[in-house]
Amino acid sequence: MNRRTLLASTVAMPALVGCLDGGTDEGETEPDEPTEPPFEIATIDASGSEAGTVRVPQSGRVMVLNFTRTECPTSRAQLSRIADVKVALAEEGYTVDGDDPEIRFCSITNGTRGPDPSDEELAAWFDENGGNWPIGRDETGVCNEYYEIDGFPTMLTVDGTGAVQWRDRSSTSGAIFGTARDALEGGETTQDGDNRTGDNTSETVASWES
Repeated sequence: MNRRTLLASTVAMPALVGCLDGGTDEGETEPDEPTEPPFEIATIDASGSEAGTVRVPQSGRVMVLNFTRTECPTSRAQLSRIADVKVALAEEGYTVDGDDPEIRFCSITNGTRGPDPSDEELAAWFDENGGNWPIGRDETGVCNEYYEIDGFPTMLTVDGTGAVQWRDRSSTSGAIFGTARDALEGGETTQDGDNRTGDNTSETVASWES
């Protein structure tokens, strides 16, 4: 390995480590803590987010889950992509905000592993990077464990029962949009985000990726 390659690898390593699920649990799951859905995510006050809880999953509703970590550069970049998708779905006529949306977005941090920012720090990070939907902590880590999250960011689209319709790491805006729209329309989705419901989504995806 030459010196230039070694230096590049050394610089990249901290960023990579920030996106991996390492470390040890700070505590064990309480005996009465649910290990299967539904899970309660403790949300904070931030752009598009209010202090309280968000349930995962939500009966009769599609959810786009963004498992994220503040020290991961890819997680930061992913927030702006999700924001673009949220806008695009609203332009397509889907309800994405309010008390009874057709699709709900939620960013989730793991309260038992990785960095532990304060609510204010987490909100500032979220706001600065374009987030405007509920964000909160999986305080016991059970939601992360159930969905086998081992790196960040991980994107999931789940139906009203919590079944995973699509899963990917660091997806493009087009892929997230396509899979979210497919889930809303009841269509099938491939792992790379290709939709099977019609040509309109394909044109939108193509415009993002061109």
